[in-house]
Amino acid sequence: MHFDQINKYQLSFKLTLVTAALGLAACVSNAAGPGQSELATLDVRVGEHHVKAELANTDLSRQIGLMNRKELGKNSGMLFVFNRSETQCMWMKNTLIDLDVAFADPSGRILNIEQMKAGTADIHCSSGNAKLALEMNRNWFSKHGVVAGERLHVPEQAMDTQE
Repeated sequence: MHFDQINKYQLSFKLTLVTAALGLAACVSNAAGPGQSELATLDVRVGEHHVKAELANTDLSRQIGLMNRKELGKNSGMLFVFNRSETQCMWMKNTLIDLDVAFADPSGRILNIEQMKAGTADIHCSSGNAKLALEMNRNWFSKHGVVAGERLHVPEQAMDTQE
């Protein structure tokens, strides 16, 4: 085989590999599930304050959480609804903004509030059996006078998890 033909086939093969790799990468990123902007939102009352919360009630949405977000609205957050009421833990891997999380039992009573630093692998856990967790911008709970013992008022239909 002539060198010109080998070079031609080699270039064609490389282009095919690059195209296949890009296609595979696109499939993998789409297979991750619905985009974060596609999550259902609901009104959650925290004490006397109203919050617009995105609903993370599937394994995938709970795993992604607020990762890679550059900002979170002033009175916006993410409500995590877990399969079981038990000790729940979170971390901030790939999360770009500092957050606070309020862990709550199945009745919505806040068990504890933890401050979480962006990009860390520190583990933050509920102080008891939690069914819910509400993530908000850093210091949101303290600025609004929300402490452990207060209630998250979550619509009943949001209390079920989806799989």
